[in-house]
Amino acid sequence: MEAYCINTTNSLVRNQWKPLQLAVRDGKWCETSTLEHQTKNLVIDPFWIGPGKIYIDLEFPLYDAPYRTALLRRYIYRGCTMIITQLPIRSKKQMKVMWEQYKQDLELMAIDYMVAPRISLHRIDSEVVRYFGRQKAPFIIAEVTDENSLNITKWEWLGQAQGSSFIPIVPVFPNPATEKNLKKTWDQIMTAYSIRTLPDPLNELPLSVGNLYAAGISPFKGDIRTLGDADYNLYINDERQIEAPDQMFYHRAIPYVTVLRGKVIRAHVEMNDEKGYGRLTDISIPNHFTHR
Repeated sequence: MEAYCINTTNSLVRNQWKPLQLAVRDGKWCETSTLEHQTKNLVIDPFWIGPGKIYIDLEFPLYDAPYRTALLRRYIYRGCTMIITQLPIRSKKQMKVMWEQYKQDLELMAIDYMVAPRISLHRIDSEVVRYFGRQKAPFIIAEVTDENSLNITKWEWLGQAQGSSFIPIVPVFPNPATEKNLKKTWDQIMTAYSIRTLPDPLNELPLSVGNLYAAGISPFKGDIRTLGDADYNLYINDERQIEAPDQMFYHRAIPYVTVLRGKVIRAHVEMNDEKGYGRLTDISIPNHFTHR
């Protein structure tokens, strides 16, 4: 893949507008000084640039979906270059088999992906935490349905099991009517037992910068930084949008061009989502990097 340089005054990186001067070589971001002088420059004056978006498939779950490609295209249309897909686990006995099988099922994905186990809180124990820590899952999703499950969980054991993997445990609350009270109790427990979790709730928006770094996904994915994957989106400039970027703005902004590891996978209405181009992506150490 041919190397090229990008110079622009309009880039949205880690929630801030700033100038950008970087290069792409072999699907990775690198410093322009490492390339030969005759390397071509990519002119993107009509556009602003942002990192590839990373979603968790809460809105359109991919597991057991009969039209997985169509659902994935919905995420790609929004600028998604990596999807975190949930694996619902209802039995510890089948946990390891289901994990390996689902990863095999995803081998023809057109964009990069991670798998996050989704388990009812009362089924999560130290064995579960240690296993998915070794598997380098980005986090464990805990389904919290009632106060009792929060009270009977052996939190000291879970904290010890997180150990050197630092794998976060993050809650989802299936019942909106009880979410507020359960979330308050959850936060108190996380503080009391020093349980590693994510700083922001999971939702249908792209993962926040804080969550990306706490989970160990960034800086190699979801960021524009040297040595990271060259995943980015180009958006048509609109001065009215540029004043106050936030997570909702970033979610709603639809890119004109989407690039995954240096390769264009979408240009306007044309999709180039090649089956099998996506890769199963491992995390680095959660919280190993602090975003600045």
